Amino acid sequence: MISDEAIALCPEGREGFSRRQFLRGVALFGGMTILSANGVRYTFAASTNEVPDVVVTLVLRGGFDGLSAVVPTDENLMRKARGDIFIPNSSLLPLDREFGLHPSLKGLLPLWQAKELAIVNTIGAPTHSRSHFDEISDVAYAAYGEKDKRSGWIARFLDVAGTGSVVQSVGIGSTTRQLIGGKAAPVNVESINNFRLDSIHGFKAEDMAGFIEDTHGRWENVWATQAKSTIQALDQIAKASAQKTTVTYPNTGTGQRFRDVAALLKAGVGVRAVDIEFQGDWDMHANMGNLENGWLTSYLADLGGSIGAFRQDLGVLWSRVTVVTITEFGRRVSQNQSTGTEHGWGSSTFVAGGGVNGGKIHGRFPGLDDKQLKDGDLVVTADYRSLLSEILTRRAGITADGAAQVFPNFRPEVLSVMKHLSETPLPENFPTNVKNALGNVAYDKESLAKPIPVVMASATPTPSATATVADMVSPSPSSSPMASESPTPTASPTPSSSAASSPSARPKSKKKTITCVKNGKTIRVSGTNPKCPTGYKVKK
Repeated sequence: MISDEAIALCPEGREGFSRRQFLRGVALFGGMTILSANGVRYTFAASTNEVPDVVVTLVLRGGFDGLSAVVPTDENLMRKARGDIFIPNSSLLPLDREFGLHPSLKGLLPLWQAKELAIVNTIGAPTHSRSHFDEISDVAYAAYGEKDKRSGWIARFLDVAGTGSVVQSVGIGSTTRQLIGGKAAPVNVESINNFRLDSIHGFKAEDMAGFIEDTHGRWENVWATQAKSTIQALDQIAKASAQKTTVTYPNTGTGQRFRDVAALLKAGVGVRAVDIEFQGDWDMHANMGNLENGWLTSYLADLGGSIGAFRQDLGVLWSRVTVVTITEFGRRVSQNQSTGTEHGWGSSTFVAGGGVNGGKIHGRFPGLDDKQLKDGDLVVTADYRSLLSEILTRRAGITADGAAQVFPNFRPEVLSVMKHLSETPLPENFPTNVKNALGNVAYDKESLAKPIPVVMASATPTPSATATVADMVSPSPSSSPMASESPTPTASPTPSSSAASSPSARPKSKKKTITCVKNGKTIRVSGTNPKCPTGYKVKK
């Protein structure tokens, strides 16, 4: 919770506080209407070893201050801009020569050293209204230019990917209904332990399921379908709530939510996408605090500790999970008079998982000189949709054409943050129940964009954890760590003009589709040279 002083400084946030509290109260009931997908649709030529990633989106509502989390090591400029909230290089955790990690994020350092964590700098949305409600809604829908916005990007992703599970989409503690709401309604819960239907007027859940089947089973009844799907979801969630863990999570709402997600994934109930809302408001207009105490220090410790514990809890499952943070906007570069920061534009995003090109900072950092800013804000140099498109096409099993349906009117830039599924073989001891629940996918790599170099990582190896950023850098007092030539700020990030940077710009190979059958199960496989997965035969 943010202080009353901070809330008073942001009228929109003050109004939204009560609104968010209300939405939390109705979230459980809103998630009880669940529709099943129409079977499994495989988009690509299949491989027995290419199981898609589960995409876990962590929403940092309020406006995440990327400059406080991933800190530039140019002390002269940072001290001038940040004043009372300045963090010296000697306190930072080492990343590379140009950036260090806030010490409260120490829970993420093992992932960085294992190359399972990547950072994308100055990333954000193409819009710049500074409004919480407008921006978080736009980020959730991710359909700029579309007049009829009825589904979020996660819902559209699942429409394209297709799964048969009634719990394919789960929101935990989430009030971002736009993100996951679509044709197949999500399961939206505060906690999996509280998501149950013990009885209604003395009837147990299984009795209700039988009654519905006996009464409505012979008809295609919408109400009956929804009711049965709800009961199926209750059964699946119950399997997850029975999962145990020996891992210690932060004793916070966010820690509990990550623990619940780990249980869902270990239960193998077919979850493909999860939306977690961080429990806490990042809208810190006042009293951000210092390295020893304050809201920022506490929240960053919760963020790093929750993701770190989640990785430990998942074990081999981590190889098929991608965690990505999103926020509506970043914060101003300069501290305000209340030792906080105002609404800004560009921020930093954390991407963690077994398929990450980790141990690197991606993106094009524009610099902190006044001439390199836009109205006091960090300029957005990477559209967040480019990152999400890359996650979905390289890790989650959809084509470039499918990504164009998820993010309409958008041509993504290739950021090279994610590895292809084929580059990360499935561990031999990967649980069979999870593998079966997720299914197998593979992609025609010729249809994907070829990478272009945009990574700004240091050429020097990442130092050991015992080193400090101060040991690594000695920036010139007169120069910025970035190139001296300032980029021209624009209202919208401009994708690369290179033909190789966009799937739509590449010459399309001729594709064909075949039908594969196995034990009465039918799938369609597309590609330039499609083949049936092991155990399937081509239907003549």
